[in-house]
Amino acid sequence: MTYKSIDAERKEGISIIHLNTPDNMNALDAKMSEELDDALLQCQEDDAVKAVIITGAGKAFCAGGNVKAMADAPDPEKFLAELSGWIHKPVHRIYTMEKVVIAAVNGHAVGAGAALAMACDLRYASKNAKFNMGFMKIGLAPGCGTYFLPKLVGKAKASELIFLSETIDADAAEKLGLINRAVEPDKLMATATDVAERIAKGPGLAIGRAKTLLRLSENSRLEEHLAAERHMISISGATEDFREGVTAFAEKREPRFVGK
Repeated sequence: MTYKSIDAERKEGISIIHLNTPDNMNALDAKMSEELDDALLQCQEDDAVKAVIITGAGKAFCAGGNVKAMADAPDPEKFLAELSGWIHKPVHRIYTMEKVVIAAVNGHAVGAGAALAMACDLRYASKNAKFNMGFMKIGLAPGCGTYFLPKLVGKAKASELIFLSETIDADAAEKLGLINRAVEPDKLMATATDVAERIAKGPGLAIGRAKTLLRLSENSRLEEHLAAERHMISISGATEDFREGVTAFAEKREPRFVGK
């Protein structure tokens, strides 16, 4: 697929995806959502890709759904149903794919844009970044954020952020646990890339299985989850990375993982 609203580049096992419609603050529409989902699918299926970074071009990370398009829609109910369906596809893929996805939040993350960042496994933000759930400002029920936000900051704070549409800066987001770390703007991509490189050098299959177990832990009973852990531990024992890991441990050297 030839992309028009995103850019995707590869760099030593890392895919960097830029949301790239800065004139509208990288607002999500059907086209951008389709392209983002396709780029993520390519990353998911390419063994050479070990980690993914999503960031925004220009001053914003993502302004959420395209409000102008919402206002101009002749049938808002149909339009919003279709748009939310498109936006949910890349969000779902990020959450379920067995590769680590990192949000490098370079600026405003609003509404579905904030939810897109929250779906990622790790979030680093420029100190210039601002977060706002935004939906109440346009009289719209929230999407995605009602799933991710309470898990990150707790139900009470999530309710406040959603009901009041409060804007918080990156430092506040870090204190709440919404992001992993707030950094100076000129350090953002270096920080995200450093983390991605460390992950890319790690045992890819084990990392993917760890991501799956973390996701399953949110809804499974203890007995079910322990059974899932036993399964993941057992199949990991058959990998080259496990053999390399235990050998390197015994030899007191750094392991050289190959993701197999």
